[in-house]
Amino acid sequence: MPVEPPAATSRVISDTIVSAKTGATYPIDIYLPASYDGGSPASYPVIYAMDGDAVFNPPGTRFSNFKDILDTRRTQAILVGIGGSSRREEDYALPGARAYHDFLTLELVPSIEARYRADVNKRLLTGLSLSGSMAGIALFLEGAAGNLTFSHFLSFEGAYDYQGAEYDDLEQQMHDALGGRPLPATLILTRCDHPVECNAGPVNSIFQRLVGRVYQGLTVEETTYSTSHTGTDIPSFTDTIAKVFPQ
Repeated sequence: MPVEPPAATSRVISDTIVSAKTGATYPIDIYLPASYDGGSPASYPVIYAMDGDAVFNPPGTRFSNFKDILDTRRTQAILVGIGGSSRREEDYALPGARAYHDFLTLELVPSIEARYRADVNKRLLTGLSLSGSMAGIALFLEGAAGNLTFSHFLSFEGAYDYQGAEYDDLEQQMHDALGGRPLPATLILTRCDHPVECNAGPVNSIFQRLVGRVYQGLTVEETTYSTSHTGTDIPSFTDTIAKVFPQ
């Protein structure tokens, strides 16, 4: 009897990248879905997960938890887990967030796209808490520059009270720079509902501010979960993946 070839499986590649922008070395993990090695020349959307090495929901890291979700759903996307969570207060908060954003857009994304079959039109950036507000910073910086690297910004339980008015200032700069021109992007905001533990108020303030602007082309969504602060991460990602990559 003929022997059937083994079924294709997903795989993970671990690497590091040295950033000239921040002066730091970041461990990265790259998840390739099972279909990637199937011989097709198809390109894949790429999800960039900040805090990839953080253990917000034990026992897995943020990257491994998201990898399992993508595997279970058989989502046709590449996942890049960006380590270096020990630098989160430096990289995800201003002024360091500007250099970190340069690392993402000018170093990491080009490196990934030079090595893997990436869909340059569908790049997702996701963060939780302080990296969640970093996802918002990324949108504001790119909108102000008139050059979007990412198509989707996934901001889960963003710590938008961490630097208060500085987030509003960045959004104002984006608004002024756009001058009514389209902003073709999607921002997904999620929060939990505990009055003390969660960032429900600050997240909703950003949501209301952006909705009130009526940016042409910008899709803004907000979802509230009955979870803990870090516990919001997994249902947020699961639901977002179902929306962005419907089966």
